[in-house]
Amino acid sequence: MANRSQQAASDNDWSYDGADTPQGRLHAVQQQLLDDPSNLQALTRAGMLLHDMGRFEESAAHLAKAISSSAGAAALSDDPSGSDLTGSQCGVLMQMADCYAEVSQTELAQRHYHAARALCPALAAPYVGLGTIALQDGQLTQAAEFFKNAAELQPDCGEAYSGLAIVHQELEDHAAAFDMHLKCLELDTDNLVALLGLFQISCRMGTFSKIIHFLEVYLKRNPTDTSVLFCLATLYAREDRLHDARRVTMDILSYEPEKEGAAKLLAQLNETLAGVAN
Repeated sequence: MANRSQQAASDNDWSYDGADTPQGRLHAVQQQLLDDPSNLQALTRAGMLLHDMGRFEESAAHLAKAISSSAGAAALSDDPSGSDLTGSQCGVLMQMADCYAEVSQTELAQRHYHAARALCPALAAPYVGLGTIALQDGQLTQAAEFFKNAAELQPDCGEAYSGLAIVHQELEDHAAAFDMHLKCLELDTDNLVALLGLFQISCRMGTFSKIIHFLEVYLKRNPTDTSVLFCLATLYAREDRLHDARRVTMDILSYEPEKEGAAKLLAQLNETLAGVAN
């Protein structure tokens, strides 16, 4: 969720004292807040930095102050659609919702996603957030509706298709899940959730050619991801591409010499190849 809500504020130029690290940047912003505790930009920036550092409760607290110090307080009223919040402030609401979701404060997360949706009705991200919460709560029909809304608003929203794929998997509609994972990967070849989901479904359905392609594409940019390498080696073996499977398995063991599954697979491949040679 962090990637989605980084749109919360514009990237202003900041002067930092100390190391150019998240902690150093946070320290610089906190110094600004000592001089002006209601500084909207500093509060927002601090909230984002804290979010990226995994300090979600502190992040939400800073972002809440940013909202309350601006016209954003109206966004959390009974009629948030009447607010004059800017798109940047809508993004702050999304960041807050993501923080609350991370610490399992579901009701607060939903409230802020709904507020962001009311302020920015053409934005897909709030629907994705609401769909994710519904999915976690086992409300599959509601989750599917939110993800469909997100995809309709933003046809290139990979997260929407990934969410729909998981819903279909839960319903054991493997063909539909396959299509949604595939659509997600066509938009974002680095989506690991969709990649591994497609791998699982491919093993069930016995259709490997498309997933092999996406695994290969992913590994060109992430060549040391041994989990994905193992998936690829397994599929090569199933497709009788034994030499390719052996090569990839040896790559895995060069990165993780103690990986037991890869060692077993290599032994099986060596035995099969020796039998073929004889």
